[in-house]
Amino acid sequence: MGEEDRLEKLDKELETLNYQLEVLEKEIEELHKRNEPDTLHIDDLFQELAGAVVVALTMALSDEIWELATKLSFIHILFIYLFVLAVANFFIRYGNQRQWAKQTVLGFLQLRLLTSAVLSLIVSAVVVLLLGIYPYFVDNWGDYLKVVLFVSAFSTIGSLGLDMAR
Repeated sequence: MGEEDRLEKLDKELETLNYQLEVLEKEIEELHKRNEPDTLHIDDLFQELAGAVVVALTMALSDEIWELATKLSFIHILFIYLFVLAVANFFIRYGNQRQWAKQTVLGFLQLRLLTSAVLSLIVSAVVVLLLGIYPYFVDNWGDYLKVVLFVSAFSTIGSLGLDMAR
């Protein structure tokens, strides 16, 4: 075997090693991407919407929810709603560190919580109207708002739960 043959063989082995190194670098890059927290995308919003609809429908169909919401004061309903949001905010911030990226609004409010809460409020308001709860069973505007907030508190939990289950 001459010197040129040996150099040619070494050159082919170096090319093979370079190719394998490139493949390994791509695999390492993919592993890093897989371990990065997920930012909020449109498919996450649809999952939040689906979770909100499922829970809002089931909660709004219960006449006990309407009665409880109408009997409680607006302050109590607001406190329940804000308490659920605060607990959910802490849960998203500290309890789900690997799955979701930390995206905040105003420095402390988690973006996923904000989108989930807004979607849940809208869904709850629409569901209460579509099911005819307002104006047939709950007949004044104040009680309608209390029912929507009360249903939305549970709907927010369902919205976040379905988004996290993915």
